[in-house]
Amino acid sequence: MAREGKQAQPNYCSGDDYVLEFRSFRYGFNSVDFAQRVEQAAEQLELVAPGSLDADGVGDLIQLIVTGSIEQRLSPLGDYLAALGDYALNHRGESLVFWLRELVFRSAWLDMQILENQIEFVFDDERLQFVYFPTGHPSREIGLPPHPSWKDLQYSETE
Repeated sequence: MAREGKQAQPNYCSGDDYVLEFRSFRYGFNSVDFAQRVEQAAEQLELVAPGSLDADGVGDLIQLIVTGSIEQRLSPLGDYLAALGDYALNHRGESLVFWLRELVFRSAWLDMQILENQIEFVFDDERLQFVYFPTGHPSREIGLPPHPSWKDLQYSETE
């Protein structure tokens, strides 16, 4: 049952393997969609290098996003984050859990806006990334929100 002020149905839904609330939104994800978004968020925060996570590493990050901790470590990444403890989870006054959730939900929000024809996108060949903008306003690019970096703590398999 949704709390007062929350919608009973998810605002975004690709499945019901993970149904999470963040801010005033409730989103449902299938496991593949969620895992891809989690990996992308970790890469955007520079916690991991692009393409470096295996399924167990993603599983550890999924636990972190869903529960706020990694209770049952599945990978060396989970061991690494556990060893760093609060230093990694609240690095320079920024919460890793918050920012992983923020970027996962933002990517779903963008997809929802595209499906509702509120946002359009094109692929920028120079930057090798998609560029989003309000429908009919290609000069008003919607960028990523400013976010902190975990690059100085970036996990690598040699840790």
